[in-house]
This record gives sequence, structure tokens and C-alpha cells, in this order.
Amino acid sequence: MSMQQIVANDLVRDEYGNYYEVVGVDTEGETLKALEVSNLYFEISFRSPADSESIGEEYKGKPLGVYLQDQLNAYVDDIQKRERPIYGIRDLMVNRIKVYAVDITQPHPKRNQTV
Repeated sequence: MSMQQIVANDLVRDEYGNYYEVVGVDTEGETLKALEVSNLYFEISFRSPADSESIGEEYKGKPLGVYLQDQLNAYVDDIQKRERPIYGIRDLMVNRIKVYAVDITQPHPKRNQTV
């Protein structure tokens, strides 16, 4: 698995089991130098449901986090089914690829989009 093939939307996992989505890639020539990652839970919380999809009755009366967590798990499953690698954050750092995290206290770029 080549770390040089990482693209936006790939996943990174830390040693605590948290998933991050690659939202930015910094290269120098053809060499990957740094990644910007965002917590996958945060990213999924700003995705609009598909036109044919709604939150559904099975989530009625449950915390919104239950729906978001199910969406996160479905996304991870889809990545695995498509056989895309999930990169370990320590492996990236060992390979001298810097990893920067999005500050989730700042407004998300999709914050003002309408559904």
C-alpha cells in the first residue's frame, strides 16, 4: 500500500479507533508531503441526505447521533467493500507525511448550503 496514492475522501484511522476523512492533500512534485484530515463524524454531519433518502421512522425518538453513527459505519463499510485502504495515522507520520486536523470549532465550508 503506497502512501503516495492517498487522495481526497480516503480514510485515516488513529490508534483510538477514530476515523478521519482526507480533505486536502499537499504534494511537492509527485511526493506527498502533508494531509489535511477532518473527523469523519464531523464531515458526515454536514452531508445532505440523498434526494431519495430521509432520516426515516427507525430514528424517530432517538438522538440524532444514532443516525449519524449509522451513516459513519455505512461509509466505512463502503470504503472497505471498494477495497480502498484505510491508512494508519502513525504509519503516515513514520513515512514523514505531516497530518493536520481541521479545527471543528470553526464554521464548516458547507455550513450555509441549503438542502
